[in-house]
Amino acid sequence: MPIRREILDTLFFGREPFAGFAFQDIPRDLQGWHSAHPYLTRAIEEVRPRVVVEVGVWKGASVVTMAKAMQRLGLDGAIIAIDTWLGSAEHYKEKFIADMDFEFGRPRLYRKFLANICHEGLTDFVVPLPLDSINAYELLKMRGVRPDVLHIDAGHDYASVMADLKAWWPQLTPGGVLIGDDYFKAGFVQGLIGKEKWPEVRQAFDEFFAATPHTVFESGDGKCYVGKPR
Repeated sequence: MPIRREILDTLFFGREPFAGFAFQDIPRDLQGWHSAHPYLTRAIEEVRPRVVVEVGVWKGASVVTMAKAMQRLGLDGAIIAIDTWLGSAEHYKEKFIADMDFEFGRPRLYRKFLANICHEGLTDFVVPLPLDSINAYELLKMRGVRPDVLHIDAGHDYASVMADLKAWWPQLTPGGVLIGDDYFKAGFVQGLIGKEKWPEVRQAFDEFFAATPHTVFESGDGKCYVGKPR
């Protein structure tokens, strides 16, 4: 049985989340950040995962990058895409109004995500899971689903990032890879005001992995790549 079918049976009692979704009138919109980063394809190529978990999906551009790598390699695997699709605190700004696509006060990001996956022809590699990070972790742990590759791109405050690391790192299979988004080295600044970029993300990762065994820790262009011992 294909891995994706096993996951659907385990999480959704066999129900297909894309069934009947009319995507044709929803424009393809893969706006995102660091979504084609080489660490994403590198993890797929090196680990050749059966299960990938992405925590924090937005419109799905990085899911598309990883799913295309899996498709190209002919892997039997699936990406569990975890998000509430309600945005996060930093998205409640005027510049994100169009991206959030509010209807009756609620963002419509989920339909954009589904449409993007359909437009790209990748539904056979993706399982959306509309939960917050910790509830999704509890569900997957309860059902015995563990990722071989993990991409964390959810909250950007210290407490949220540390909570994600403490929850998800133990679930990552031995020999697996964790990719962290918005990891910038100390001193990296953005804009004319010279504000350091996402310092709490870096702080959480640095503190967690200073006390946690790992085989490799690399960073560049806004992401980090961490290997888990076998």
